[in-house]
Amino acid sequence: MNQQDKAITAHPGSIPTTPVIWPAANPHTRNQVQQTKGSAKPQSDAVLPTTQPNQSAVPPRTTPATVSHVRVVSRPPVNNQKTVTVQFNHPPGDPYFAGVNVYLRRAGQQPTLIAGGAKSPVTFTTPTHQAAHAIFVTSVGNWGETDVLTSPSHPVRLT
Repeated sequence: MNQQDKAITAHPGSIPTTPVIWPAANPHTRNQVQQTKGSAKPQSDAVLPTTQPNQSAVPPRTTPATVSHVRVVSRPPVNNQKTVTVQFNHPPGDPYFAGVNVYLRRAGQQPTLIAGGAKSPVTFTTPTHQAAHAIFVTSVGNWGETDVLTSPSHPVRLT
């Protein structure tokens, strides 16, 4: 009886003597894990900041850079509607920049997403209002968005 026949035959109580052959390690596994971590998106954008250790205070490297030189041009109101045009400079050479979101914030309230676009300028229409407002322009990419309240802003009157 040869060695190969011995490994195949088994009877109750016998212990197999064939070694386990594990598959060779994939050298790209580490890269795949890093790619998955880099593209992970938070479950909610409306989460309040936390001091928990699992929440990073530093934005990921894949978050686009902020826009600059935000300018706001508004037209006189028509039928209690005000047309506002927001101009900005794109971050130069940023591969993660895909566009912007424009938020309108009334004094004492939370910002509200009102418009978005891939390039400058972005135009929107909103009802007139006596309260002071501010416009925030966030940079948006496939893997994230800059923080609204720390993004460039500009005051605007909607009267």
